[in-house]
Amino acid sequence: MKNLFRNILTVATIATLISGCSLAGLDLQENYDRVPHTVDPKIYKSTWQYLKDRSRGTNSEARIFDRMMEAIEYSEIDTNEYKKPNRTFILLNNGAVTGANFWGTYKINGKVATKWDDYPKEFVKNYLLYLIVEGQHDHFTIPALQTIEGSTLAPKGYWNQLPAGITSTSVFIPNPNSIMTIKVLNSSPSNTSDYPIVLNEVLNVRTSSIQATNGSIHVIGGVLTTTIPE
Repeated sequence: MKNLFRNILTVATIATLISGCSLAGLDLQENYDRVPHTVDPKIYKSTWQYLKDRSRGTNSEARIFDRMMEAIEYSEIDTNEYKKPNRTFILLNNGAVTGANFWGTYKINGKVATKWDDYPKEFVKNYLLYLIVEGQHDHFTIPALQTIEGSTLAPKGYWNQLPAGITSTSVFIPNPNSIMTIKVLNSSPSNTSDYPIVLNEVLNVRTSSIQATNGSIHVIGGVLTTTIPE
């Protein structure tokens, strides 16, 4: 019986201490309703404005699309194409262009290119047009386990062959309808890449589903060829 009363007294004492304003000189943690927040994918500007803001800046972060802007200026593509609505835009960061990527993949007379004007203007322009897809295709719109065949702005028939003097180090397969396949990978290939957007079955997007006011933006850091694997 004594043990029973002793246990009751101990429990009562602990309850009194816990109900007080402090314990061992420390304030008890108050209840806190945590409100979770996710990163806002909206950038509240057009794709064209986003491109301009992230190229020709004063630091490396504001210059990640330098090489793509050079291609736009050299090719004389109509920049209004980056302002029109309901489109998916594939943007090239600087790493996607230089080195072994675009300039190293599409060689000129067997040599690695060092600048855009090593190529014919029409070739550069039609590649940029290939990177613009009709419709908005991203994590918010692509159905699970489905592959989208998106129509690009590149002219049909242009990608049946490469222009004279240009060769590709990757296998070239004609793409007569200038389509691009887009899907969400149903896995996480690394601890830094969960369910990425995959283009043409081979290239994982670096940064995906950025919501511009006129469509979706996917940023790539590697070369995307026009070949659709068979």
